[in-house]
Amino acid sequence: MVLKETYRHGSLYKKEFIREDNIMALSIINNSTAIGAQSSVNNANNNLTKTIKALSTGLRINSASDDASGLAVSEKLRAQISGLNKAATNAQDAISMLQTAEGAMGSMTSMVQRIRELAVQAGDPAYTSNDRAMLQLEVDQLKQEIDRVSTSTEFNTKKLLNGDAAALWSASNGNIEAIVKGAAAEGNYKVSYDLDPGRNAVYKSNIMRLGEGEMSYNIDTNGTSITKFDNIQGMLRGSDMTIKVKGTAATTASAVFTGGTGGMNSAAMTAAGFTSTALATVTGGNSYSIEFEALGKRTASGTGQIRFRVMNTKTGELSEWKTASVNSAGAVLNASAISTGLAGLDKPVLTSAATTFTATAAWISGDKMLVNVAGVRASSSTSATIQIGSTGSTLHINADATNSATATTHTVYTSQMDDAGNVYYGSMDIKLEKGDVVSGTASIDILGAGDVASKYTKLSQLAQFTNADGRMVLDNTQEISIYAGNGKTAKVTLEGSDTIADLESKLTAALVDQLGMGADVTNTSATTVNNNLVKFVETKGTGDRAVAGTFVIQGAVLGDSSNLTFVGDEGVLNALGINQIQKATDSALNVRVQDAHTGAFIGEDTVTDGRLRNIIEGVDIDIIPSSAADIAFDTATNTMKFLAKAEPEVAYLHIKDNSTVAAIGANEGQTLDISIGRLDTKSMGIDGVNVATFDDAQSSITKLDMALEQISKARATAGAQMNRLEYTISNLNTTRENMVAAESRIRDLDIAVASTNLAAQQVLMQSATAMLAQANQIPSYAMQLLG
Repeated sequence: MVLKETYRHGSLYKKEFIREDNIMALSIINNSTAIGAQSSVNNANNNLTKTIKALSTGLRINSASDDASGLAVSEKLRAQISGLNKAATNAQDAISMLQTAEGAMGSMTSMVQRIRELAVQAGDPAYTSNDRAMLQLEVDQLKQEIDRVSTSTEFNTKKLLNGDAAALWSASNGNIEAIVKGAAAEGNYKVSYDLDPGRNAVYKSNIMRLGEGEMSYNIDTNGTSITKFDNIQGMLRGSDMTIKVKGTAATTASAVFTGGTGGMNSAAMTAAGFTSTALATVTGGNSYSIEFEALGKRTASGTGQIRFRVMNTKTGELSEWKTASVNSAGAVLNASAISTGLAGLDKPVLTSAATTFTATAAWISGDKMLVNVAGVRASSSTSATIQIGSTGSTLHINADATNSATATTHTVYTSQMDDAGNVYYGSMDIKLEKGDVVSGTASIDILGAGDVASKYTKLSQLAQFTNADGRMVLDNTQEISIYAGNGKTAKVTLEGSDTIADLESKLTAALVDQLGMGADVTNTSATTVNNNLVKFVETKGTGDRAVAGTFVIQGAVLGDSSNLTFVGDEGVLNALGINQIQKATDSALNVRVQDAHTGAFIGEDTVTDGRLRNIIEGVDIDIIPSSAADIAFDTATNTMKFLAKAEPEVAYLHIKDNSTVAAIGANEGQTLDISIGRLDTKSMGIDGVNVATFDDAQSSITKLDMALEQISKARATAGAQMNRLEYTISNLNTTRENMVAAESRIRDLDIAVASTNLAAQQVLMQSATAMLAQANQIPSYAMQLLG
């Protein structure tokens, strides 16, 4: 080690011990001093570059090389911060969605409150059926609006109140229906159920009777082409009247004793007075009747005075009374002269040369006789003959008796005599079906005022449809509404021209087609069952049909679903007089739920209202009880029979979770389920609510209170979630604020420190650059030695 004195840094001298073997030689090729200075310049430049970049970005860590572990922590914090930002947005959107739903539920609350108010109002003792019908119109509209709000309320096209926001479902048949209450356990379920049948509701009407001055008929048998009788007037009431129809074959003339009293009995008549000139009068034309009355006493083979009058069977024209003398032989004197031109007949109806009465006929004043005369009709393809009664009026139809395209209606004018000698001049319209005339005999009953109506009787003919003021309540078309316990409504239009049979058909169609209360078509007894849902009792029978003249009305469903309420004009409702004769009772359904694939048992319960609850999470199941019953109509007892099926009924239910879930945190699992279950009239149990009667209105109040409770619970849940989300947003913002501060301390640049470092690094860079310049001059010193 040798002490050397070395000149360094201008005027400064420094003594150093330098190893002889480390003394650097002055060289031209390798300038180690410059290389060292260059390295210092590069280091200074790198540091300066980093500092400038940090200052320009404001970040302490711009790349992993700046702080690898710090960068890792920072990026995780940044992920949390961005997640918290979006979670806050999600929470705000969730609040907006809940506000939309809650607003809709608020309108539902108002509507249910209004329906409840109407139900109470319907209890006003001063209200008539018409008044309650007006209230029911508003109830119907409000129920429809509740259902519309349920199906149309949405947020960003997402349905909120129809259950779809919680779960989607489908069933293997229409006997079951899922009522989604909230987030559901998805899966495929086998629902099997059997039934302990209850009873259906049965209703009965007033006894329908003909009004004053009205006439109708009932067909006992009909072997003819007659399809309808109508406009019966003035005829003699009675049973088993025969109506004969003869087709195209020719008919012979006849004079038939129809009735008589005292001495003018059948033995007193002889056909001679009608079989020559008289019968010629109607040959090829029409027929007539002659009514005789004794004007004094006649002894056997004596003389007497009579009067007579004639009715034209085709036109109904009735002549004035004509008087005549009867000789000892029984002939009417001057008969041809006095019996010509009567009732529109241009020939005499009696023959002078022949005896009209037997010589031995004896009578007293007031005795009567009625004779119906039928003329000859030649055979013709377009002709027919109708005879009323075996001895009654005969109508020859010589043209247009039948038509291949249309039916034809013909008026027959009739004359009949009762046992007391009273003569009834009447008429009826007879309708023949299109096509060839079918010859044969029909038997009908003629009904009059006070008689029990038949299915052919028009509603306008019924005494019940004429009010105390004498007004026919069906002068104008009326409409009645039928509200069923299953929540459906039917409309039935009534007209005065409707027959009992028409009303029976209309009510049946309403029950089957509009109310869905008929037997399913898969039921082998469906036709028989549906044909007996509404039945007019023509003949006294057993069971519900013990009273003739009444309607028996029922549905092929069980329990409260079979209840019916009739709403309409009070006059019409009073005329029908429908009341319940059998109260509905609910059936007990034994329901078992299994996994459809594995058969694993899930749960079971017995329900009496048709709704299975709390077996499948988030879903109730509505079941039609009658689907587990075999329905038949017992014609022996005239009752509807509901028998449990031999095997349990099976249906399958598919449920897909469709929950509405909001991510309200930055990490997995930090969510809030805001699903809202189905809210409509069916899910709330008010689809069948009506205020049409006092009793229905009263029973509706409790149902409406339960519906209000259900809506209020859903609103309370939504409100609680909205409040929670407000706090959630506040917490998210606070957490994000703290995380931003933490991330800033890790990643953001301390400007004060960085600016100080920048100044030092700039000076160092300048110094290093200057020294590099000096070091680069060292080789030139060697040139000076060479020079």
